[in-house]
Amino acid sequence: MRDEIVQVPMKDWLFTINLTTRIYAPPGDGPFPLVVINHGKSEGDPAFQKDEPFYFQAIEFVRRGYAVLVPTREGFGSSGGVYFKSNCDVANGARHWANSVQAAIDYARTLPYVDAAHIVVIGQSQGGITSVALGERNLAGVVGIVNIAGGLRDEHCMGWESTLVRDYRDFGSKSKIPALFLYGDNDRYWGNGDLSKQFFEAYHEGNPNAQYVDEGVFSEGDSHMVFHRYSGEKIWLPPVRQFFESLGLSWNPRYLSWRQGNTVALDNIDIVPYQDLNPAIGVGMEMFLRSDPRAGRALVIAPNGHYGFATGKDAQAKATKTCGEKGGVGCQPYAIDNDLVYHGPFAAERKTADSPATKIQ
Repeated sequence: MRDEIVQVPMKDWLFTINLTTRIYAPPGDGPFPLVVINHGKSEGDPAFQKDEPFYFQAIEFVRRGYAVLVPTREGFGSSGGVYFKSNCDVANGARHWANSVQAAIDYARTLPYVDAAHIVVIGQSQGGITSVALGERNLAGVVGIVNIAGGLRDEHCMGWESTLVRDYRDFGSKSKIPALFLYGDNDRYWGNGDLSKQFFEAYHEGNPNAQYVDEGVFSEGDSHMVFHRYSGEKIWLPPVRQFFESLGLSWNPRYLSWRQGNTVALDNIDIVPYQDLNPAIGVGMEMFLRSDPRAGRALVIAPNGHYGFATGKDAQAKATKTCGEKGGVGCQPYAIDNDLVYHGPFAAERKTADSPATKIQ
């Protein structure tokens, strides 16, 4: 798939700043409908926050025929400019943060492979309320807004809960775009769901073309992080699918199937050896393919059916160590970043051998 990092220019008063933006797209000329994914805010100085790639989340859209744009907003990470502090006026802050998102969308409209008439804007946490704020602009081509655990909690501001409810009411009164709100019941910011339901009800007063999905209790802990966890996909993907289909958008997988018979290719899980000894190796390879290659990733396998998978800095060394700790003998790298580096027999070739196999339970 297409995977690029570009600098999107944005006018900021008398200056032009650059927004670091990750672009994903299926192979081919398109045009592909566009999904924009907006990040949240971590604790601390936004300038030191790492750019969020949303790699495995983007894959779910790319494989269904969408281009994906992930802008790093003004003042965050490697983007230029200065972070705009809301100072207890979250609505004003969200409207300012939405300027970065609109700049990214304006840039995407210039790309020949993007279908600018079908755009869905998704945001998590601060990115969620930023997406909702963008929705009140009713931009041409933006057909849907998805708010995942959106808001900004500042307990230093008196009455911050009622202020957020009022802000959502104001946003809803100006937006005509269909919206989906996704919140859980064990969110470290919004609690058991009572407050988030108030957000939605206030928004829904002005924009009846909105729906709320209660994700329930996230078994891994904080439902605020559902969109960030691999295991959270089974929670957010179904309602997002229904929402996209309600907008008349396709959800049928078309790319990145990761099943290619005997073809020796990086993204072919079937060809990875030793799965007859340990089927979990295939799961490890899928995790590899869903991890950001720019951040580092490695899969190491052993002839006795053990494997190691790791991401980040020194991924190969960490994966090799994991393979050995699991009991792997003769651990060797299979795939590193974007390269298939293995030189031994592949799965199809091993099937012709007569050596007995002992499965790892």
